[in-house]
Amino acid sequence: MWSGTLIVLFQPAEERGTGAKAMIDDGLYNKHKIPVPDFVLGQHVMAMRAGSVGSKLGTIMAGADSMKITLFGVGGHGSQPHRTIDPAVMAAHVVVRLQTLISREINPSDISVLTVGSLQAGQTENIIADSAEIGVDIRSVRPGTREKLLASIRRIIKAECEASGSTVAPVFKMTRHLPTTVNDEAMMRTLVKSFSEYFENDFDANIPTTTISEDFSVLATSQGRPCAFWHWGGIEEGLWDQRLKEGRTDDIPANHTARFAPVIQPTMQTGIHALCVAALAFFDDKLQHKL
Repeated sequence: MWSGTLIVLFQPAEERGTGAKAMIDDGLYNKHKIPVPDFVLGQHVMAMRAGSVGSKLGTIMAGADSMKITLFGVGGHGSQPHRTIDPAVMAAHVVVRLQTLISREINPSDISVLTVGSLQAGQTENIIADSAEIGVDIRSVRPGTREKLLASIRRIIKAECEASGSTVAPVFKMTRHLPTTVNDEAMMRTLVKSFSEYFENDFDANIPTTTISEDFSVLATSQGRPCAFWHWGGIEEGLWDQRLKEGRTDDIPANHTARFAPVIQPTMQTGIHALCVAALAFFDDKLQHKL
């Protein structure tokens, strides 16, 4: 037997890191009278073998920060580049230089990623633009590493602008922030026991920390509550087993790609079962007492 209140919440805008915070800011726990939970549980389908579930103690997902940076040059005709300060060339130097941040300034044991996801300059072939815009995304686990990356990005961009002769300071605009997702130790003891008993060999209690990010934890941390998160797989078993045998699991389409297509079953069934097993574990008075 169990007793308690189960709140099932479908969170929007996770990709931009704004959904959970928007719900909190809109009064999820006060204006809308949703009871503040004792435990917050979350899951996300991933490019893992369908039917499998994985989690880990501590940091399961890195935090993320994204920004748009505008570089200013002096535009002109493409036939007379000597009369311009070309922001496209400036941006190209920035992109190349930024690649050295992870490889030359961050300890290899420290999980971190830097991606230049967009670069836009000009509209046509024979005109040198006045400005260029770069979109940068970073992932980090340690707060100190995050601060170092953000500061170094600014340092490099300002230096490259000066080296190019730009007389206008670059403009930095932060576009999103997602916190690290850290699984509560006591909650994980309960989940590992329940998932191991139910899913048996299909549950991995120590998956690697991923650089994919989530804002789910805001639903818990904003209220001073613990949380736990896990991943479950959606890749057809035969395809996964074949690619694993070939050592080519990285070739399997992953989240946010056009070819990522989880199979309906057993993916749906596994996700439902995982949520039910987890919820029942925390409704059990005996298990709660052990927390």
